[in-house]
Amino acid sequence: MLELAIVVPTFEERDNIRPLLAGLDRVLAGVAFEVIFVDDDSPDGTAHLIRQISFHRPEVRVLHRIGRRGLASACVEGMLATAAPYIAVMDADLQHEESILPEMLRILKADPQVDLVVASRNADGVSMGDF
Repeated sequence: MLELAIVVPTFEERDNIRPLLAGLDRVLAGVAFEVIFVDDDSPDGTAHLIRQISFHRPEVRVLHRIGRRGLASACVEGMLATAAPYIAVMDADLQHEESILPEMLRILKADPQVDLVVASRNADGVSMGDF
C-alpha cells in the first residue's frame, strides 16, 4: 500500500532526475513511495526523460504543465495527484537532503498530533554547508 509521495517541482532539471531517484531509492528502501515530478514545460526535455523512466518504474510519474508556471501551484498540483497519506516536497536541484526523509516520516507516523514536519538549513544547530 502506498505510504509516501514525494512531490518534486521541476524546471530544466533533466540532469538531476536520475541522481535524485537513486538517492530516494537508497534511503527509502522498504517504504512504499511514489515520486510525482511536476514539470513546468522545461525546454531541456525534463518531462520527456521522466516519462521514459516511468515506463519501467510505475512509481515515477510526471505532471507536465503547459502554459502554467510557479513553484507553489506545482506543489499543490502534485499533492492533489496522490492518494498517499504522507507527502514530502523536495526541489530537484539536489540541495535537499533525501537522507532525512525516513526520520521525517517516522516522526509523522509516531505522533497523531503531528501534522507537519519541516526540514530547514536555517534552524538552530544546523549548517548551510557550502551553500
